[in-house]
Amino acid sequence: KKHHEWTAPIGIVSLYCCPAEYFFTNFLPVSAGPTVFRSHLFVVWLWILVETVYTTIEHSGYHVPFVSSSEGHDYHHKTFTSWYGTMAFLDVLHGTDRPFSATVHGKRHFISCTLTPVKESVPETSCKVE
Repeated sequence: KKHHEWTAPIGIVSLYCCPAEYFFTNFLPVSAGPTVFRSHLFVVWLWILVETVYTTIEHSGYHVPFVSSSEGHDYHHKTFTSWYGTMAFLDVLHGTDRPFSATVHGKRHFISCTLTPVKESVPETSCKVE
């Protein structure tokens, strides 16, 4: 997978992949809902904008207030053995979340509702260091 050549992803990496991977993991999941429900063109554009911004943030390494943390996805790119999905319920079900949860990244994986940097809220010394 071209996309996983980046072990410390940056925003633009979210779109870096071969044509087949782009179709099955980027295009198809995003376009399926609006196609099935025959959404208005404005709603489709808005959905694609929101999904593109979210995916870019997920690959950016930044904690944006009131948005899901990118720690899980960053850890996935670092190890490729944990945190396979974006919602993590399958990772919890199959136990692939355990290595991630035991790290400082796991302790920092939450939706921050303040402007305090997450690395300040959960410093390296308060967690088991890898």
